[in-house]
Amino acid sequence: MVSGTGGAQQDGVEDLRGRDDIFHEGDLVVYPSHGAGCVCSVEERTIYGEERRYYVVYITGSELTLSIPAAGKSGLRSCADEESLQRALSVLGDGASEMPANWNHRLKYNQEKIRTGEIEEVAEVVRNLSAYGGDHGLSTGERSMLAKARQILVSEIALVREVEVREAEALIDVALQGQPARGSE
Repeated sequence: MVSGTGGAQQDGVEDLRGRDDIFHEGDLVVYPSHGAGCVCSVEERTIYGEERRYYVVYITGSELTLSIPAAGKSGLRSCADEESLQRALSVLGDGASEMPANWNHRLKYNQEKIRTGEIEEVAEVVRNLSAYGGDHGLSTGERSMLAKARQILVSEIALVREVEVREAEALIDVALQGQPARGSE
């Protein structure tokens, strides 16, 4: 389903960041700040007299189309495989980890996790903020971050498992309650 050429593999997700020759039209990818989508095309553009390659990525959940530079470290990565997805869902059912007491330190701490783009890190943010919000309440920034992290996680689950967004949201809700998340049949 996802084509790529020879990136290092870590936890079932091929680490292709920093390479500029790896995604092709039709590849399923995740852009850390927006979620999962599909590469619609690969375009060459001349910017300030310099030829550059861009991935045109359609982010399904938000109906957004992005042009992402192919060169450099954009954070764009292949979608997780089923095993990584299952691990992320199990992270949701684990106990919340220790977070900074100060709300703006928590915000920065969780922003860094989301910025990695790794599905398990995003799942950890969803789990921790959901648990913390239930116990203490969240600041406006944290509520917004929780919604964004959930949207990123939902988009990847829905795209990888080829399910509706509602079903992906339900999988997350069940996993957050500590119940085993089941695969879609």
